[in-house]
Amino acid sequence: MKNAMVRLLSILVGNLLIAFAVSTLMLDHAIVVGGVSGLGVVAQSYLGIPVSLGVALANGSLFVAGWLVLGRAFALTTLGSTLVFPLFLRLFERLDGLQGWMPDSLAAGVIAGCLIGLGIGLVIRVGASTGGVDILALILNKKYRIPVHISLYAIDLTVLLLQIPLRDVLQIFYGLVATALSSMVLNKTLTAGSSLSQILVVSDRYEAIRDAVLHQLDAGVTLLASEKGYTGQRSRILLTVVPYRKLPALRACINGIDPMAFVIVSHVDEVGGQGFSLARL
Repeated sequence: MKNAMVRLLSILVGNLLIAFAVSTLMLDHAIVVGGVSGLGVVAQSYLGIPVSLGVALANGSLFVAGWLVLGRAFALTTLGSTLVFPLFLRLFERLDGLQGWMPDSLAAGVIAGCLIGLGIGLVIRVGASTGGVDILALILNKKYRIPVHISLYAIDLTVLLLQIPLRDVLQIFYGLVATALSSMVLNKTLTAGSSLSQILVVSDRYEAIRDAVLHQLDAGVTLLASEKGYTGQRSRILLTVVPYRKLPALRACINGIDPMAFVIVSHVDEVGGQGFSLARL
């Protein structure tokens, strides 16, 4: 029950943030926007209907297509966003007091990009989907084997191109800024709390380093069989994954034992298994 409530709250808050950013920032400053929101803008300009109605029609059509082509299970993951996003958008359209709260167009694009990325991330983190043009990209992938990322780029580009006659250069530029920022914030939101550092250590004193990592840093270690390329001597490579806050102490520990150790540090977005997503023994 608790998980269901968290899931529902994340979907509602995520769509609320997206609708707020689109309505009170992007649309208020006539900044180009992608996805179904962009289709709503195009519908408003050429058909004279409210953006929220255009979004609702596009979302509804894509939802039905997703149900028919991709199946009931997938369609249900998009149901929440399909229903609530147009409603939130309409709500903000009718709240005149929120329009114009950010006078600067560039700042509006920056804030909107961050809010949209955060909103999408909140929805995706709980296993749901924002639906929209993502459904069309998945349909094209299933029917014609077109890679999803290529379809998404092509669809968003088409939506943006349809808005070019309606916007000036700065409004197009601010839209690109918002799109780039939303992608960055989305990635950060999806990996929040799980980003770690992976360290590989090549050293003749691997046993001493292993003991230090296990007992001083309270971290796990895996020994990988290796062979030195020049001498052919068999050895061991240490592999460990630690939070970034432990990285300086680990570096100092390795350097204190073997200043000549060869150390590789890599960023990892997610780690699962014993000691991470599962309880430690």
